[in-house]
Amino acid sequence: MKAVAAIGMIVLLAGCASRGEPEGSFFDPVCMPDGSVSWRQLANDKGEYTKPLATRENCSWNKPAAK
Repeated sequence: MKAVAAIGMIVLLAGCASRGEPEGSFFDPVCMPDGSVSWRQLANDKGEYTKPLATRENCSWNKPAAK
């Protein structure tokens, strides 16, 4: 039973690897240019992942305070 659980975990983790989605986490997300939080990137009509528009620099809490 442990072997089945281990194989299942490996398959699950392998399915999530290198999908070209924005880097980020629940506590440090990435944001779109309009400042909205982005949790994942969807593929285009061809099934390709282009360069993500969402970055950490777009988040309002990562921008320097105005003087």
